[in-house]
Amino acid sequence: MRKRRSEFNNPLANIKPDRLKQLEKLQKQLHIHFQDITILNTAFTHRSYANEAKYHTDDNERLEFLGDSVLGLIAAETLFSEMDNKAEGILAKSKSKLVSGPVLTKICLDARLIEYLQFGKGEEDTGKKNPRVMENLVEALLGAIYLDQGLESCKKFIMPYLQQAIGMLGEIESVKDYKSLLQEKSQRIFKQTPRYELISEVGLDHDKIFTIKVSLPNGLVQNGEGKNKRSAEHNAAKNIMKIWKEND
Repeated sequence: MRKRRSEFNNPLANIKPDRLKQLEKLQKQLHIHFQDITILNTAFTHRSYANEAKYHTDDNERLEFLGDSVLGLIAAETLFSEMDNKAEGILAKSKSKLVSGPVLTKICLDARLIEYLQFGKGEEDTGKKNPRVMENLVEALLGAIYLDQGLESCKKFIMPYLQQAIGMLGEIESVKDYKSLLQEKSQRIFKQTPRYELISEVGLDHDKIFTIKVSLPNGLVQNGEGKNKRSAEHNAAKNIMKIWKEND
C-alpha cells in the first residue's frame, strides 16, 4: 500500500515523547507496526484535541470516513462467504447489525482503544464514555490500518471481533437501523420516502448538538437530536417510528 503522507499534517516532530511511548504501546497491543506512526496518531486524535492544539494537527474524521467503507466491505465479503444460502435482504440486515454502533462500541472496549484517544480539555470525561466516539474510533483505526498496511491487515485485526459478532447475530435484536426501517415502511405504504430537515446546530465546533426533523406524507412529524447529523436522523426516525406504532 502506497503511503499517503501528504494527507496528514502531523510531522513526527510534533508528537511528544510521552505520546510516542503511548503509540508504541498501542502498536504492541494491536500487534501492528505502522510504517508511518503519524497516521496512527491521527486516528487517535479527537476533533476537540485538534481544535485546541497550538500547532496544526488533523483529527480522525477523514480516517473515520475511510474506515467506514473498509469495514462495510469486510463485513459484506464475510457474510457473502459464510451465508451463501441467504437472500440479499437477509444479508443486508445482517450487515447492518454487524457494523452497528453497539457492535463497534464493544470492539472498542474489548480492544481497549479508548484510553489512547487524545481529547481536548473538558471533553475527555464525557468522550471516553460516549458510544458514538468509540464507534468512530474503531472506524478511524481501520482507515489508518488500510492506508498504512493494506486491506489484509484490516481483516486480520477486525475479523476475530466480527466472527464473534456473527455468532451472536440472532441475539442482537436491539440493534435497529431505524432510518432504514422507516424508509422501507414509508415506501411500502405511501410510495414515498421520509423527508429529513436540519432544524438547528448548537454549540462549539467540537461539541455540537444537531436537531433534525423528519416528516411523513401522513402528516406525522418528529424531531431527533444527536452529536452529528447521522445520529440526529437516526433518533428522529426512532421517535417517529414509536409514534407511528402507537397510532397504528
